[in-house]
Amino acid sequence: MAFGQGLLSQHRPLHHTRTRRRLSGAVAVLVVFLALSTESALLGGSWWALATAWAGLMLVMAGIFGRLLATLFIGGHKGAELVRAGPYGVTRNPLYLSSLLATIGLGLASANPLLLLLLLLAFLLYYPGVLTREEEKLARRHGAAYQDYRRAVPRFWPRPGADWREPDWVTASPRQFRMALADAGWFIIAYIALRAIAEAHARGVLPAYTLPF
Repeated sequence: MAFGQGLLSQHRPLHHTRTRRRLSGAVAVLVVFLALSTESALLGGSWWALATAWAGLMLVMAGIFGRLLATLFIGGHKGAELVRAGPYGVTRNPLYLSSLLATIGLGLASANPLLLLLLLLAFLLYYPGVLTREEEKLARRHGAAYQDYRRAVPRFWPRPGADWREPDWVTASPRQFRMALADAGWFIIAYIALRAIAEAHARGVLPAYTLPF
């Protein structure tokens, strides 16, 4: 089963724009509450704090880089033509794959397994329907060309040895790239905030309920 198809059949209403925004707001509030009020039993070990900090940072930076690169290739063409160059020749959804990497990175940055699970669950509820709705639009707009693209390029997870093709020039959208930079800023702010909270828990500055894991 392709990424998200099973979830889509059960939760299509979750993928409407207004519902997604409400879900995002609710998840953000819940993440802040759990980050402040709970901590992992592993947080007392310096190796766990250090490992999650560095792993989270690397994944967040990889996600940010991936989103910026994908925006550079798609920003000036989104909806107008089928882009198959750069990251879009490796996966049909590099923006969302990069978002997943950054999401996992934030979960690790919190050093709290409960937050990591919550963020992954929110991603699985939020994005599969978005992917499917966009695929339906592309199929209607591009017809056979998009079907060929679907057969050649994986939907989400890159295929090892995939062909990377890069033109000499791309037409970018300043507005789309500026929005991608703003998203990058929010990821960085979230990482710093979650790490600060984790450090406050570890030093006993911010008391919290200790989870059994």
